[in-house]
Amino acid sequence: WTMKALQIGAGLVGRIIAADLSRDFETTVVDFDPKNLEEARKLAPKARVVQGSCTDEAVLAPLLEEADVVTAGVPGRLGYGLMERVIRAGKPYSDISFMAEDFEALDGLAREAGCAVVPDMGVAPGMSNFLVGRGAALLEEVEEAVIYVGGIPERKVPPFNYQVTWSPEDVIEEYTRPARCVRDGAVREVEAMGELNQREFPRVGVLETFITDGLRSLVKNVKARTMEERTLRWPGHVEQIRLLRDMGLFDTEPRNLGGASVVPRKVACDLLFPLWKMDPDAGDRDLTVMQVEVTGFKGRDRVTHRWDLFDRYDEATGMYSMGRCTGSSCAIFARALAQGRISRPGVHAPEVLAGDDALYDFVLEQQSARGLRYVESTRVVRDVR
Repeated sequence: WTMKALQIGAGLVGRIIAADLSRDFETTVVDFDPKNLEEARKLAPKARVVQGSCTDEAVLAPLLEEADVVTAGVPGRLGYGLMERVIRAGKPYSDISFMAEDFEALDGLAREAGCAVVPDMGVAPGMSNFLVGRGAALLEEVEEAVIYVGGIPERKVPPFNYQVTWSPEDVIEEYTRPARCVRDGAVREVEAMGELNQREFPRVGVLETFITDGLRSLVKNVKARTMEERTLRWPGHVEQIRLLRDMGLFDTEPRNLGGASVVPRKVACDLLFPLWKMDPDAGDRDLTVMQVEVTGFKGRDRVTHRWDLFDRYDEATGMYSMGRCTGSSCAIFARALAQGRISRPGVHAPEVLAGDDALYDFVLEQQSARGLRYVESTRVVRDVR
């Protein structure tokens, strides 16, 4: 008897989740767009594909009925409704949909339905949360937690030194949305792209880092004096982006420009995407760089737990690195759900699961088996208090 997996959404990351699961699950992929399904079929030839919308009850109900585990990567605006639908079907669920709503509001419903749900389970958010949670579980008191993460081109491409492997609108949103961070134990909002600095990273060199709004549920679930997420780019990128922002090119209200009423951000996307588009056939390759550092106290000692990830475009499959890091993480947690490694009913943000030693070992072994190595290191300063 082979377990059955249902992947909802066959976009850039959804099809990677499907390919991963189809190694040992009887996998079905559902998507509204036939082109996405065609790409999914190339990457996951053993998977069954079904054309249909994630909001279409007639399509979804029978697929949910037969599934042993469900995964999804749908637009954020559809994420909460879909999560509620999967919970009502009583199915374990791992999701990367980055919804605006508070997914923990569905915890009671999931407990009633008897199913376990892991939301935001990509690389960041996702593994970033899990590792911050792990660091916090190993300490008695957290002083500081910092996530550094970025998807960047392997080679700098002037003038922006940047290429994108997902929607340029989502990237611009990251550059404009005020960022939540924790200062002196309280949640604060700071300007997006604020507090710009530079830092050296293993195997890459010096990158610029700036605060972005990626902490998500960590703000509620990990108590720290200081906590922030910082996005990584090649030096010089932020200066260019701030110029465009200050010109009003990222505004979302229509304006009269050049004699026509336009939404500046839509124009900016149309102009930027051709410049930022990654073309693997022309030699373009992407990198994923992440460093998670959690510092605090255990007894009298000051301890820092750190994890470093460096990953490159996959030559064998043609998968973008960021998509692979994201999709693999979602699929690994789906396996943990299907195998009963995460069995307590409810909606569990990744960080609240990280104190489980057996689950932590399983997740890092599974990542490593896919060539994704989270290199862990610990620094201890004895008797500081």
